[in-house]
Amino acid sequence: MEKQYQLSRRGRVWWVIALVSLPLVAATAVFGLTDDSLVDGENSPLARRFTTVTNSDADASAVKTATFSPRFGRPDGKRTLVLYDGTGTTSEDAELYGIEAGNLATHFGEAKVSAVGDYTADMMKDFDAVVYLGTDSKATPPKAFLTDVLKGTVPVLWVEQNINKLVGDELGSIAEFVSRYGWDPTAPLEVSNVQVKSVSYKGRSVHRNTLDSDAVYSPRIVDPGKARTLATIVCGDPQHPVSCNVPGEPPATGLAWAVSSGNLTYVAEIPLNYIDENDLYLIFSDLYYDLLAPGTQPVRQAALRLEDVGPEADPNDLRKVADYLHDAGVPFQVAVIPVDVARIPGKDGWYGLSLLDRPKVVEALKYMQARGGTLIQHGTTHQYGTLNNPYSGRSGEDYEFYRYGCTDTDRPPYKFGECKADSYITKIGPVGEDSVEQQITRIEYGRQVMIDAGLGTPTIFETPHYSASVNAYAAIAAVYKARYEQSDYYAGMISGKKITTRSDSQQFPYTVHDIYGTTVYPEDLGNITVTEQNNHAIRDPQYIIDRAKANLVVRESTASFFFHPYLSLDLLKQAVTGIKDLGYTFVPVGDLR
Repeated sequence: MEKQYQLSRRGRVWWVIALVSLPLVAATAVFGLTDDSLVDGENSPLARRFTTVTNSDADASAVKTATFSPRFGRPDGKRTLVLYDGTGTTSEDAELYGIEAGNLATHFGEAKVSAVGDYTADMMKDFDAVVYLGTDSKATPPKAFLTDVLKGTVPVLWVEQNINKLVGDELGSIAEFVSRYGWDPTAPLEVSNVQVKSVSYKGRSVHRNTLDSDAVYSPRIVDPGKARTLATIVCGDPQHPVSCNVPGEPPATGLAWAVSSGNLTYVAEIPLNYIDENDLYLIFSDLYYDLLAPGTQPVRQAALRLEDVGPEADPNDLRKVADYLHDAGVPFQVAVIPVDVARIPGKDGWYGLSLLDRPKVVEALKYMQARGGTLIQHGTTHQYGTLNNPYSGRSGEDYEFYRYGCTDTDRPPYKFGECKADSYITKIGPVGEDSVEQQITRIEYGRQVMIDAGLGTPTIFETPHYSASVNAYAAIAAVYKARYEQSDYYAGMISGKKITTRSDSQQFPYTVHDIYGTTVYPEDLGNITVTEQNNHAIRDPQYIIDRAKANLVVRESTASFFFHPYLSLDLLKQAVTGIKDLGYTFVPVGDLR
């Protein structure tokens, strides 16, 4: 069933929340507006330029959809073949999982993503490792693939379903598999979903999200001398674990969640569902090191981005936060919105201002650069046309590169209406002007504003609210080599099927080189908020610190978050101090591994 695009696996709506969580004070606190500033840009050519775009839904038949190679990443590194089940009712999920697994593999080099049904004999010989994501228990992978796995010449990370297909017929008996690998793939131990709240990995308790998850089928270890347990299931409260109840078996502890033997590593479930709430994704991400870079030394790096700094930002706020970060030895990034567009309060019409209209803001941005700041382009207007997309049409609040609306429920059938505090944010479709060429023009306009303002040429882009169409992402890649964000990926990008709103959002624990063709620097902690909004709780500095602690599971740990300069500086100080206390070192985002 298609799900609503929200915080869970469809996106990061809670990143949007921070931008609208103070609706009563946003006009003054976020943008520092005065009546005079509104008059300055009222019905200006700039306002007309960005409010006379096509507001209707994009004509899919008239707009060519960008295509993407199934092979992507860095060709000078390790090569990973990622295979997914391309059949069955979950084929769209499977394709998205394949893209996400492929993105992770590009941290180490290059990935090729393919449906397992397209596998041919000896294909894996051209790769350093293979990842197979089993989502369809009714599917049987090609015999050529099963045979090549059992040859044992290439490391294979096998996730969830169909591991039992490695025995039988000409592949060998259960006894032969057990003798070789030390565990029985045909007789897993079933542990109900509600029992498993966490997994133990390398001495750390790792949170497991049980929402929409299934039972966990632990591999049955027969010979611990041959089968090395990498992670174990923990039943009950992680602080006070209890024995797991397994049907037909005595209560058990220490059941495997991940096991390694010979060339084969097996993971009991695919942890790509609700990845922003499911820390098992971090274990999965770390297992790539065993496959592709086992000698990697641990490192703890942190990065900070100051968010939504547009022409109407308060220069004093900018200077104040820059001074603190400079004195604290923290390099930082500044997400710059080159153009502000909004409705004229109490009137019909719009106003528009660019950085060129606000020299004091430009001076403050230059000051931030001198104090260790790197400026990045954060969209061009951070809104689209005259639409409430979904909030007010105001820069900084709305989406720019995709259509969104507010709904009463998080699942279809959707009823769109006015946005309320308890609304869900739901994808509608691409914006009206969504050709790659149109999106390039829009992006380049904002980039040129920054250049003309004397701020230098930005080299990194951040997509507003971390969401765009495939064409917009292709346009970004045509202008920029790097993004600093989390991103949307769409079913159909590999299979060639029609691309709809069916998508997943992915945050990264380390730097990758994704299917869109750009380097992606990770932002994986979120941001501090001070009010509840859209069904999400307040996130205080301790929340950010706790997320940073969870990320220590990954060998090359990254603690990357963003902060709005109009919030209390004390909140930022608490988060920075807490992250440093965990052993992280703040670096420029371009240095993140």
